[in-house]
Amino acid sequence: MRYGNFEHLVIPSRAEMVTRHARHVLSRRAFMGSMVAAAGAGLVPAAALAAKKTNPAPQPTPTSFTVAGLTFHLGSFGPGLDPSAINDFNGKVGVADVQGTGTATNPDGSTETLLFDTDMRFMSGVYVGVDGAVHHGAFALV
Repeated sequence: MRYGNFEHLVIPSRAEMVTRHARHVLSRRAFMGSMVAAAGAGLVPAAALAAKKTNPAPQPTPTSFTVAGLTFHLGSFGPGLDPSAINDFNGKVGVADVQGTGTATNPDGSTETLLFDTDMRFMSGVYVGVDGAVHHGAFALV
């Protein structure tokens, strides 16, 4: 097998490699540029480029509650409870229930103490979408 003549390649000295990008012979930008050039030259099948990835919405959990006419599919969390807001979900879930106070400044210059209570969650993993297929995704609720 013949590999070709590589005598024309110039490898920079260590002193010339001062930045992170210079240390890599093929940067991400150069790699993506070569892929775009290959696609333009017809080396990558058009079907691979035209394939559109869709990530449909996940199926919400059956647990729900309604406030002011709006339905929320979100359950409480704690030991033995599923904290995700997605039905048929397999992945990681992070939950933070943050409570505290804040100071509001009114237009007239007066201040008042306000209470706040937030339920923040993130989910990353695989789920069954509304289309019935398995998908991978990441979600955040604030």
